[in-house]
Amino acid sequence: MQRVRLLALCAVILGIAGCGAEKDAGQMPDVTGLRLDKALAVIESAGFMDDVDVTGGGLFGVVVESNWQVCEQSPARGEKMTTTPRLTVDRTCGGDPEESPGSAEPTLQTTPPAESAPDPDPTTSEPGVLTAATNSDLAAVFADPDYCSDRIADFADKYAGRTIEFDGSIVAMNNHGSYNTRYDILIAAGDFSENSQPGPAFQFRDVNTVGDLHWTNDSPTSTVGIGDNLHIVAEVGTYDANRGCLFMIEPIATTFR
Repeated sequence: MQRVRLLALCAVILGIAGCGAEKDAGQMPDVTGLRLDKALAVIESAGFMDDVDVTGGGLFGVVVESNWQVCEQSPARGEKMTTTPRLTVDRTCGGDPEESPGSAEPTLQTTPPAESAPDPDPTTSEPGVLTAATNSDLAAVFADPDYCSDRIADFADKYAGRTIEFDGSIVAMNNHGSYNTRYDILIAAGDFSENSQPGPAFQFRDVNTVGDLHWTNDSPTSTVGIGDNLHIVAEVGTYDANRGCLFMIEPIATTFR
């Protein structure tokens, strides 16, 4: 079984708290620069389950979380969340300010309003993070015994760029190309089993095991490798039927469990 020492994991995860600090699920993760919906998912995965204070958002406030970027955060990464975290958001951080949605001078409407469009499909328009409990399509792909099924390919196309959250496990781990510290990590849904597991063949491709996985806690064994059970928040990527039916996902937050 291949295992990889996390030589710098303590320094990256605990930040200013130091490597000798007691494990605490209430430490603030680094969410500066993330879209607001992903930042909130990371904070929740770190153990803060209440509402987060969000400032900014223009004239009408934050309506669609994915349209806003986190520019400032308090507390800083690694500090304990003893008070409600506060995030300051803008359309883009450091860029030219965008015109407020309500800044244009209003004009009188002289034509009848257009007929309202039908309500969108609630499955594709649901806000926030997708889980098997809240999204029937995700539940179906987790239960599919064929990791090359059309159902999985359709899910990847339909939900590209969305955020999913699930319990998974590492079932294979290989060096990426000739690199010694970058890996292709195969993830299955559910707890680790030496037998076959249903659902997609998820992969974290070309990642290191320190910063790229965005750990929210320490490994109980100070290692990461095949057999580890994880809680994963990730962005839906591409599905490649021509390369072993691999389903690419981009890690947002990863937790040992």
